[in-house]
Amino acid sequence: MSERGRARADGLDSLSVTVLGSGTCVPLAGRGASGYLVRAGGANILVDAGSGTLTRLAQLGLCHRDIGFVLVSHLHPDHSLDLAALLHANGATPGYSRSSPLAIAGCRGLSALLDKLIEAYDCIRPEGYALEIRELGEEEMSLPAGIELTARLNGHTEESLSFRFNYEGRSLVYSGDASARGGLAELARGADLLVCECSLPDAMAVPDHLCPAEVGKIAREAGVGRVILTHLYPQALESGAREEVEQVFGGPVGLAYDGFTALV
Repeated sequence: MSERGRARADGLDSLSVTVLGSGTCVPLAGRGASGYLVRAGGANILVDAGSGTLTRLAQLGLCHRDIGFVLVSHLHPDHSLDLAALLHANGATPGYSRSSPLAIAGCRGLSALLDKLIEAYDCIRPEGYALEIRELGEEEMSLPAGIELTARLNGHTEESLSFRFNYEGRSLVYSGDASARGGLAELARGADLLVCECSLPDAMAVPDHLCPAEVGKIAREAGVGRVILTHLYPQALESGAREEVEQVFGGPVGLAYDGFTALV
């Protein structure tokens, strides 16, 4: 049975991640902006919310009403634009009025961004439910269903975060947009799965994103079980990034696509 099939067969009790957007800010058919759904113990955690994330959630038969917790790695539009769409849907879905709290946690500056979005779009102002905002630095916190979260700065911007999810002895790390100068390797130490950005080929390496050689080195140093590459610009796809990471890492490497689910 495929990973996707096993994840569905096991329901929500196992730790899993569904890729809602494996692309970047560059429009690319079949690869939307960053968005991920982490599920365990009946909890649905939306991780980043680039434009179109809610639509892709619906295409998978899932619903924005079931999202009770959102994590935001950083405030670039390809990771955060659908925060406004989520608030709008919560208040303007015919026949539905949200009453349960919505928790949104993420990098420094998150509260100011949400204030400005609500100021610009008054129709998304929460009514009838509480919006609980928490800004994170390098720290740990408990998420619903007993999921334990560790957040670490990763060097993409001054505030950008990578996240580690631990649940019943299994561990998943999401890099967000990251830099080789950040603490991703330490955060990912011994993780079962690393979902890692691999934006550009080695020949186009930049200091605020990861290229295949850097991803492979981080995965090897951290001793992760396997790697799924995401946040892929067209040039990374054309260059054979998966094979390059695999050669440096020496372990199994997969290529994310929108709708892909991995059981951890």
